[in-house]
Amino acid sequence: MANSTGVEAEQDAVSAARTGSSPAIEIKDLGKIYQTRHGAVEAVRSATFSVDRGEFVSLVGPSGCGKSTILHIVAGLLEFEGGEVRMAGKPANAGRRDVGIMLQRPVLFPWRTVTQNVLLPTRVFKIDRRGEQREAVRRRAAELIKLVGLEGFEEKYPWELSGGMQQRASLARLLVFEPEILLMDEPFAALDEFTRERLNSELARLHEQLGRTVLYVTHNIQEAVFLSDRVVVMKPRPGEVLEIVDIPLERPRRIEMVAETETAALVARIRRKLGFEQEEATHGDG
Repeated sequence: MANSTGVEAEQDAVSAARTGSSPAIEIKDLGKIYQTRHGAVEAVRSATFSVDRGEFVSLVGPSGCGKSTILHIVAGLLEFEGGEVRMAGKPANAGRRDVGIMLQRPVLFPWRTVTQNVLLPTRVFKIDRRGEQREAVRRRAAELIKLVGLEGFEEKYPWELSGGMQQRASLARLLVFEPEILLMDEPFAALDEFTRERLNSELARLHEQLGRTVLYVTHNIQEAVFLSDRVVVMKPRPGEVLEIVDIPLERPRRIEMVAETETAALVARIRRKLGFEQEEATHGDG
């Protein structure tokens, strides 16, 4: 029987997390325009979708379609010109303790060990000041380091780790302060295919175990289908939502699913949608 404390106990909260009364992330008619020296560039136009509590939703589309822009707006890192963005029923803003963000590169401090890097958010948010609290967050960090497969590497420095191991450390750091919402901007894009596949499997397992809400940006359609409950398909700039595709694959997800017929059909559906729209846009320009 699972221990009722620590990371393992969070499995019991997965179902409850998915039954919240309001969406974890709600985006309505979102618009974003960048001002450049060559004039205004419309990056996002009238984007509308939501992410339920405990749900894994991916944004896919070609480069420049506004995927990362939307994620950074949700994180409160960018202002926007039109529409509405709410998180857990409140306007999105930076510095929230219930939101964590993970980027393409791990951004680990080279002079800090794995454990020290993982614990960094607890210092930023000042949740490790008292003795009892400090011990609790250290136990939490140790559990997460083990959970992401870095047990035995706690005292290693980033330059002693492979790229995949650095991303595992970054993932543990993301989870250590227990954010309810995870924003992930192509976190595995720079990795080789084998490492990326392993980390996709790891991320799926962690999501199913911890029940966190995830908004995930990727160019990789197969990755989006494997990880997600729904996929938001976006057209080229200005980014608009073409379609929201339900992913009815059973959970827990197994890496073998990427070769199955149902997965292939979903990937093909999204690829056709993107290809059709891009072809239509090209002919229209002509």
